[in-house]
Amino acid sequence: MSNLQIYGVPLLQLNTGQGNVGYAQAFPTGTSVSLQFGNSRQTTNSPFFNLSPALTSTYRFSFQQQLLAGFGFGPNLRYLRIAKNDKRISDIAFKDQVITTVTQIANIYWDLVNAYQQAEVSEKSLAFAQQSFDTAKKQLKLESIPEMDVMRAEAEVSKRDQDLTVARTTLQLQELLIKNALTKSLDDPVLAAMPVVPTDHLESTQPPVSHAVQDLITQALQDRPELAESDIDLVNRQISNKAAKNALLPSLALVGFYGGSGLAGPLNPVYNPTLTGIPNSSSVPTDFSGAIENAFNNTAPDYYIGLSLNIPIRNRVAKADQYRSQLEYRQAELRREQLRKQIRIEVRNAEYALEQTAARVDAARKARDLAQRTFEIMQKEQTLGAGSTYQTMTAQRDLAVAELDLVTAMTVYEKAKVELDRAIGSTLADNGIKIQDAITGSANNLGP
Repeated sequence: MSNLQIYGVPLLQLNTGQGNVGYAQAFPTGTSVSLQFGNSRQTTNSPFFNLSPALTSTYRFSFQQQLLAGFGFGPNLRYLRIAKNDKRISDIAFKDQVITTVTQIANIYWDLVNAYQQAEVSEKSLAFAQQSFDTAKKQLKLESIPEMDVMRAEAEVSKRDQDLTVARTTLQLQELLIKNALTKSLDDPVLAAMPVVPTDHLESTQPPVSHAVQDLITQALQDRPELAESDIDLVNRQISNKAAKNALLPSLALVGFYGGSGLAGPLNPVYNPTLTGIPNSSSVPTDFSGAIENAFNNTAPDYYIGLSLNIPIRNRVAKADQYRSQLEYRQAELRREQLRKQIRIEVRNAEYALEQTAARVDAARKARDLAQRTFEIMQKEQTLGAGSTYQTMTAQRDLAVAELDLVTAMTVYEKAKVELDRAIGSTLADNGIKIQDAITGSANNLGP
């Protein structure tokens, strides 16, 4: 009964089809716009509807502009700017990792040079001891020296042979370490057996060029990647802090829309105007083109403009975000200052260590030169018959010890230079390494 009263049929049949499209765009200024265009087609068996199918077209253009909270580039570009800065931090972190790797390789390399030259010194020392032992045996046959000198010479050969074995195994270990650092795998037996010969010689160590410590600190504060990361992180904290302050403002927005609607469709053959009192009109368009034309000819406009204000009471969430962002910003400032102090201390320590090791090299070189002259004097005395084989071998052993001390001192000096380069952030430049080459894995630009 209700269907008969409302729709004029005992069983209402209503079929509706819709086709809608829309477009929405937000802008960094806090502005958002949208456009909707909708179409529908509806058929019915009710005699109360004068059009069947009824064709409807509507459109609406809407806009909204935030005036307080959410206004401006700061809060709307917050995460995009932070993401870009995070990418820069990742690039700088990669540079820092390259510097760390180069520093480690440089230290391993100088350890290899040290082991190589220590092996050379031990070989020369053993060769001289063996030669002296052979000479002593000949002299014993001629009964020109006591047998005790021969026994001492033999013991010295045994000891220096042991020293050479230790030096050679140390060299093999350093070769293995440098291969492990430079290659992906050590499974190749040819690679495992291949010797590694360094191209540098520690005797060519040049005296350090003195630099003002303050100049080195200034360079470090400009070039150290950790400080650049800290600066960018501080910028991110500032962006978050400003966005958190903006979120505390009330929400005030200028809103508005403009639209229209159109109707079309053929006459309903079962329409009964006597039931509704509305005569059937034939002036209505019968297709969608007519409905779209009616929608856009401003015959039925729909528009609105106004302000939307939302004032939250005791916005605890926004206040908590602001307090947290302020705390994180202050912590980032503190970390940055601590890092600057740490860099200053590292640069000073590296410079002091370089000066100390340079003095150690100078002292070791003078001791080596003195041991060399002593050995030459003992050789001449032995040749003239005024000295013994044992005294000459002792002088040569002292010379070998002095040479080993000099090699060790120069190795420490080279490592001190490597540490100073790392402390002031010049490792890549001093080794002729470009970060883009490290990213692409290119070896077109090799350092000296």
